[in-house]
Amino acid sequence: MWAKTTFFSLLLACSAAGYAGEFPICMYGVNDPKDVPTVKQAGFSCFQTYRQEPELLEKLASAARQEGMKTLFYPRRILEDKTFTEQARTWPVLAWYLVDEPDVAGWSRERVAQSHQAAKQAFPNHPTALVVGQGKTAVPFYDLSDVFMVDWYPVPHLPLTSLGDQVALAKAEIQKTDRPDKPLWAVVQLFDWKEYKQYRPDDDRIGRFPTQEELRFMSYDAIMNGATGLFYFIFTTNGKPLPSAAPEYWARLTPVSAELASLRPVLEGGKLVKNPVSKAGVLELKTWKYDGDKYTLVLNPTDISQPVPKKLLKKKYRPLFGMPKTEQIPAYGVWVLQY
Repeated sequence: MWAKTTFFSLLLACSAAGYAGEFPICMYGVNDPKDVPTVKQAGFSCFQTYRQEPELLEKLASAARQEGMKTLFYPRRILEDKTFTEQARTWPVLAWYLVDEPDVAGWSRERVAQSHQAAKQAFPNHPTALVVGQGKTAVPFYDLSDVFMVDWYPVPHLPLTSLGDQVALAKAEIQKTDRPDKPLWAVVQLFDWKEYKQYRPDDDRIGRFPTQEELRFMSYDAIMNGATGLFYFIFTTNGKPLPSAAPEYWARLTPVSAELASLRPVLEGGKLVKNPVSKAGVLELKTWKYDGDKYTLVLNPTDISQPVPKKLLKKKYRPLFGMPKTEQIPAYGVWVLQY
């Protein structure tokens, strides 16, 4: 396998063991320490920023520590400014963010490996992470960080299930490496494509903000396909925080993030077990056993309602989060059953 034979895989000092069982739920683009409590209140355990000024990162790290959260920061400016390097070792770092989409930015394996090595030399107890723009890349980056991330934003251009497909592709590539259980975090679309440049010959921008149902489905679809953490891109709209600039959009997210936060103990401490039914038509199932109970995730990955197996309609199978127990699960519907 390529990951076992390349020189660069020999450079990697692995800290991902610290993630055993941890399922982070995180927000991209939190740039003001005053916004950190709002993000925490919505159920998030961590946040990212693209800002790199060491003074600001120190303030964000302090705000994160006060709220019991973790951070995902770029390491470059911290490594350059030695006055902050020692302080940064005490920050509540989830991971150092090596590069955003090296497959798009044109970074080589060599450059990514060097960035990883520099971060590990300065912060041996902190993991590193990188995100790619699709699950399978022409240049294989899968062994060059402690954590691997995938961002994929389908609304409204592509099938909603394509995020899960890309997560599955990345998972398959990670399993070819010498660290097949490496954490894999999915980045869920939380923006309107109209706000971003689109490479269309007619120069026309199309897009809309995802609905609450779409946010919920993409989140669970990523989990179904192997994601061990979720990030949401992005906290701002046109540069302003969503809660104040677009409260109607923020209101679509917070029920989803709160739901996932309540399910974190199962995602972190649960053991994957056999599903309660072996055949469920096109429905997809995944089951955990946790604290004496079982929890089954049921997804309808189609755009029409689908019949629910009769066994799952029995009284002891209780849908959580206010979902009704009906004979049909709606298009892109999600059930979480406890029994």
